[in-house]
Amino acid sequence: MVKPLPLLKPSSTADRVASILRERILRTAEDDYIGSEAELAAEIGVSLPTLRQAARMLEYEQLLKIKPGKGGGYFSRRPTIDTAIKSASQFLSSKDLISTAMFMDCADAIVEELVTKAVHCDDESLRERLAAFIESQREIFKGDVVLEDAFKYSSEMMTLFAEMSGNILLNLFSRILWNEISISYPARVGYEDTQDIMHKNHETRLKLAEAVLSRDEKRAREAWRKRSMFLRSWPQRAQALSTKRSNHPSI
Repeated sequence: MVKPLPLLKPSSTADRVASILRERILRTAEDDYIGSEAELAAEIGVSLPTLRQAARMLEYEQLLKIKPGKGGGYFSRRPTIDTAIKSASQFLSSKDLISTAMFMDCADAIVEELVTKAVHCDDESLRERLAAFIESQREIFKGDVVLEDAFKYSSEMMTLFAEMSGNILLNLFSRILWNEISISYPARVGYEDTQDIMHKNHETRLKLAEAVLSRDEKRAREAWRKRSMFLRSWPQRAQALSTKRSNHPSI
């Protein structure tokens, strides 16, 4: 049985109301009835406007669902992993101090463990999706590849590895790195879109995917190390190319 909510002091704010409701919600199951608006306001001892303000905060967090009309009221909700990823990646994407080295240091720690677990994935449907991804990459690279698509493909591959890992924390952390962050990151650090760089990027990505599909853990780890070295060197490659173009405008 859910314990009664503690009464709020008159000086408390909507933040405190939200905290109290959040605590109750997290002790319940998905879609459990929390109470009506009037009942909760009376139980906590706050005005309806204050309760509604707190409710809006919890709706934004995807912890609360409000159903109007007869049989309605406040119901518990659980945020999805996509919600957590979006919030975290939006926060990190706004930080201009994230360097390539900082990004890759985090990636190295996460991805080596991620690919190790993905290698041992026994879910045939996920392995079939990886095989299809590899075939599509082979077809795609017969033509030119633009920078935005290259990062999209990397995000798709890492999301698949995350699912194959069967580890919700690895899933969360790796997808934060390769979702909104990886998509917005190139514009911040001035990556150059050249087919020479795109080809190397594609090659290292494809070798990593193939190693995971082959269930070869040692090969997969080595493939990631080589890809990591390439990704770390990308800004320097781009800078060198940009300098060369400046000195030789006809290039």
